[in-house]
Amino acid sequence: MTRRTPLRLTLGGRETLSSHHTLYLSAFGGHNSGMSQSLEARPNGRPPLRPLLETDRAELVRYLRQSPEENVYLLSRIALDGVVNEESVAHGRFYGQWQGDALLGVAFFGHRKGLTLTGESPEFLRGVTDLALGPESDWIVLVGPRGPVEGFLSHYRWRGRAMHLNRLQDFQVLTADTLGECGAAIRRAEPRDLEDVVEMSEQMLREDFDLPAGSLSREGIRESMRLKIRDGRTWVLDDPQGVVFKADVSAQYAGGAQVEGVFTRPDARGRGFARRGMGALSAELLRSSQFVTLHVDQRNDPARRAYERAGFRTRAEFRLVLLAVAPR
Repeated sequence: MTRRTPLRLTLGGRETLSSHHTLYLSAFGGHNSGMSQSLEARPNGRPPLRPLLETDRAELVRYLRQSPEENVYLLSRIALDGVVNEESVAHGRFYGQWQGDALLGVAFFGHRKGLTLTGESPEFLRGVTDLALGPESDWIVLVGPRGPVEGFLSHYRWRGRAMHLNRLQDFQVLTADTLGECGAAIRRAEPRDLEDVVEMSEQMLREDFDLPAGSLSREGIRESMRLKIRDGRTWVLDDPQGVVFKADVSAQYAGGAQVEGVFTRPDARGRGFARRGMGALSAELLRSSQFVTLHVDQRNDPARRAYERAGFRTRAEFRLVLLAVAPR
């Protein structure tokens, strides 16, 4: 890992997790509504990846559906907002590498500074690097399968910004066949729960990213959680003292769903809330989706055990990268 720099992060649209991540869409502010440079051929003569348009939708969906679980976030974005949508702050820009009429690789630069990529050819990874150093250089968070991300970093790290975090994550999938106990009384969060879930979200981010006190915008977190509660995407479990467990749904469409923002109050850990909460939430999501996914830090053994008992199974190895951000 490269040197660490204290962060001053403003959450705008989603937060990361203490126990797992789906960082296709980052939480660190900024809606870049346009590219700062034109997409011209680089001096090295390599053609850039082409921005994808609505007319490319059928081929893009076909390509992503080759690995529907791993690409659930991108498929849900297309289902909700199409391929091109500059008005939606939750969306972004797709780029593709083509061979004839077929896509060989896809990169997605989110409006909130997240980057995800799927594709392994050296030409594709160099093309993504050109974008990440040029017209899309304001990205902060990267997540993707281990091989492609490490291939990208082999080009990027020598010329790009320093990393605050670079770690491996397990990508896990739950289906109706693996679902465990799901009898907990989980419910959608309500406006009265806002301050509880804001406090839990801030604790989660500080723990997971090793951030100092004062490095996060409480107002940014509050606005993010307010919108999630409004949209019915945050779920909670209660005990006699109040909200004890929370989780957010970051993606859902008919094919599948993805969960993020999982957190159990520190004084209630070790009592099975994460296992029961994830089981109950997954059962709800499986009513309209075929599978549920999440990401978990490979070093977080308690979370991994809880998710496995709920019915999640490790499917692939991903890498998560958070770039260093200069303090404000």
